[in-house]
Amino acid sequence: MDSPPPFPSSVPPQIPAPKSSAGKWVLIGCGGCLGLIVLGVLFSVGIYVVAMRVIQKTDVYEDAFKRVQNSAEVQAELGTPIETGWAFSGSVNYKNGSGNAEFTVPVTGPKGEGSMNVKADKSSGAEWKYSTLEVEFPDGHKVDLRGTP
Repeated sequence: MDSPPPFPSSVPPQIPAPKSSAGKWVLIGCGGCLGLIVLGVLFSVGIYVVAMRVIQKTDVYEDAFKRVQNSAEVQAELGTPIETGWAFSGSVNYKNGSGNAEFTVPVTGPKGEGSMNVKADKSSGAEWKYSTLEVEFPDGHKVDLRGTP
């Protein structure tokens, strides 16, 4: 007598699938990429902060900001104390006693805000000569500070 087959011939036996570690590798790979992105952002922010601090120590920046702080017209608009913000844009180039500067820095006070716009050139042994030194307010009003000592 023939005995029946242990499994029906049309259905193959079920073999459990092996556990995959691909999910772990995906997480490790994504974590590595995310880590590199975070490091890149931190590096960029660090470079920006260092550049801003270097520019804040230049004589053209210090002179321009003192003129902003000492201006009665700017004080009336912003109040006191007047401080600078971190959203700096522009550059200062200085070599062998001569150079040029072109930058914009936000300035704020208790009454409002504005932006300090500076364009200046310096010849060797001379003072900075400002072609632009002004504070611009959000309403478009500008205060020219080139004549302010």
